[in-house]
Amino acid sequence: MSDTLLPNNATPQERALDGATSRITSVPVPIASVWDPDTCPVDLLPWLAWAFSVDEWSPDWDELQKRDAVRQSVDVHRHKGTLAAVRTAMAAVGIEVELREWFTQSPAGDPYTFQLVLNARQYPITQEAIQKLLLVVESAKNLRSHISDIAPGATGRSDVFAAATTCIGNEITVKYNGV
Repeated sequence: MSDTLLPNNATPQERALDGATSRITSVPVPIASVWDPDTCPVDLLPWLAWAFSVDEWSPDWDELQKRDAVRQSVDVHRHKGTLAAVRTAMAAVGIEVELREWFTQSPAGDPYTFQLVLNARQYPITQEAIQKLLLVVESAKNLRSHISDIAPGATGRSDVFAAATTCIGNEITVKYNGV
C-alpha cells in the first residue's frame, strides 16, 4: 500500500481505497487487440461496432460477418454516398447483390434511381434479410438516388453425372466341321 500521497489525517476508507487501486497497474489491458476487428474478443464486438459507427448490426450474425462489418465500416464511411460504399456495405451483410444505376439499365430508368438484383445461392433470401439490406443501402447511398425496384434471382448448383454407351455389331456364328 502506497500512502505517500495521502495526508496524515486520511480516513480508513481512503486508505483502503488507496490500497485497492495501487494494484491497478498490474492488470493487463490489451488495448491494441481490443481495437482490432480481427483480434477483438467476440463478446466485445458489438461495442467495437458501436465505436466504429457500424450502421447495421445484428446479434444473429456469425462471428465472421460481425468482424467483416466492423472491418469494412471505416471504408464505408470514407466513401459514403458513392456506389462503392453501397457495394461494400451490401457485401458486409452477406447477400450477393448487383446494383444497376438508371443510366446503365436497358431501357434507361428514371433519373437518379437504381435497381437491386438479388442473387440467392443455395439458400433462400428471407424477408428479414431484405429489410436489413434495404436499411444498409439507405444508409450508404447518396441522398438524391432512390431504389426503383428489387429483382430477386436464384442460382442453384448441383453436380450432374451422366453416362452413356452404344453398341453396334453383328452376331457371327462359326461352325466347326471336325476333322
